[in-house]
Amino acid sequence: SLLLLSSCTATSQKTVLPIYETTDFQSLRLDARKMEIIENWNMPMEPPYIEHTLSPNLSNMLVDWASRVLIPVGGSGEVVLDISQSSVKITSLPRSEKLIDLFKDNQEVMVRADIKAKLIWIQPVGGKQAIIDLSATASSSMKETSTPNEREIAIREVMIEAVNLINQQAEVEIRASEGLIRS
Repeated sequence: SLLLLSSCTATSQKTVLPIYETTDFQSLRLDARKMEIIENWNMPMEPPYIEHTLSPNLSNMLVDWASRVLIPVGGSGEVVLDISQSSVKITSLPRSEKLIDLFKDNQEVMVRADIKAKLIWIQPVGGKQAIIDLSATASSSMKETSTPNEREIAIREVMIEAVNLINQQAEVEIRASEGLIRS
């Protein structure tokens, strides 16, 4: 009699998500006594939105960014970051109907992160004020053969890219607003 033994020699890969750290961002010293962050975004708990399944979610990442970057150092005034959208969604991409495309590793889904917020600055001393509209969109597509680990990594990368884009825009806009930066 013949005994046949077989085993799977494939090893599973550990998911190593891209690290999100706010220490890489440069702080902006704002001429205000306090800062308030308002999250006006109600997270839809249904597809295609997935941020309710993520930890940290995009809104938490944005709040961490604001707490690290937007530093009030003035004696009066207020800065408000009003977050109106902080979403991550996955949508299916249309499939090709060509026969040859059945044998290719096509892009199956698109992950997209959207951030919209207003930065409102009111400085009663001198009657200064500013309203800055901030928005960022980052996206990436994933192949049909992407593993769950690769999908998690792609989602995190898109979220980090959206926060990086907000950081870049905020720095340019805040520096261009007269009196908002305190030296």
